[in-house]
Amino acid sequence: MYLICRDQIEKRIEDFIMKKRFMLTAAGAAATGIAGTASAVVVDFNHGLDRWAGEHSWQLYTSGSSVAVASMYISGSQLMYAGCSSLSFISGTASSHFGNVTGVMDLASGTYNVQMQDAYGDGWAWNSYQGGLTIGSASGTVSASSASFSFTVAGVPAPGALALLGLAGVAGSRRRK
Repeated sequence: MYLICRDQIEKRIEDFIMKKRFMLTAAGAAATGIAGTASAVVVDFNHGLDRWAGEHSWQLYTSGSSVAVASMYISGSQLMYAGCSSLSFISGTASSHFGNVTGVMDLASGTYNVQMQDAYGDGWAWNSYQGGLTIGSASGTVSASSASFSFTVAGVPAPGALALLGLAGVAGSRRRK
């Protein structure tokens, strides 16, 4: 058994950190290159329904894809929302306004296209109420049998990548005495 004084312990710790600094910096840089953006961004939506809500439907596609990532459709007599969560319904106060469905979608960064339809062909309006769909800051409505709009979701840095860069910065900021 041998004793190590405090100065020797601090020196060993400092040497260890200095040797690992490059590895941590490289790991942080690699993480931002490989996983530079989070896989999903939570985006709010609001679907305003006129009195004839059973005529509404919509699909959300990633740009250039034919597979919907979210949709609203009618099954039997029920309104169905696929690819959406945290749904809530607020009943309309006027006879022409059935209500609003709100919720969220987890969307990857990229460009999206929304295709909206009205089965009867008279649009999403009844009397003085004009229904519509808002996803994030983009919105649209149907005035005849169909309409569409596009929007872009911007990615955010992945939390893990930011943590690795922060750790590399802390390790790199240590200086020898």
